[in-house]
Amino acid sequence: MILRAMGLGFLLWLAVAAVFRFAGQYFFLPDQTPRLIAFLSAPVIGVVMSFLLLKLLKEAHGDEGEASIGLALPVLFLNGFATHEFPRAFPNIDPTLDATFAAWTLLFVGSILFMGLSMTKLAPQDERV
Repeated sequence: MILRAMGLGFLLWLAVAAVFRFAGQYFFLPDQTPRLIAFLSAPVIGVVMSFLLLKLLKEAHGDEGEASIGLALPVLFLNGFATHEFPRAFPNIDPTLDATFAAWTLLFVGSILFMGLSMTKLAPQDERV
């Protein structure tokens, strides 16, 4: 289960990185308003992608949280490297927007984890404080 989710997470990262590599200049703009819209789109995109990918994985009830961790880890690790090497990874995006990209990534990954945890159906004995 976890390995399938991590493989799918790697494919998700690959797709998102390809979109930013070839069309990121239309998404991350230096102006304040479009940058705020791009920033606020991260949780929405992350929740939708996470919901769809977790349904695609057909995880057992209670395993959605673990699967979302598997989805999020490759994105988190690989975007750390992409942020470090931002001008080389995304030469089409203004290099001063590396912090915006990093914040977008954290919101995106956080929303994947949130969606997976909110979809998890816990047994009554697991809900002790």
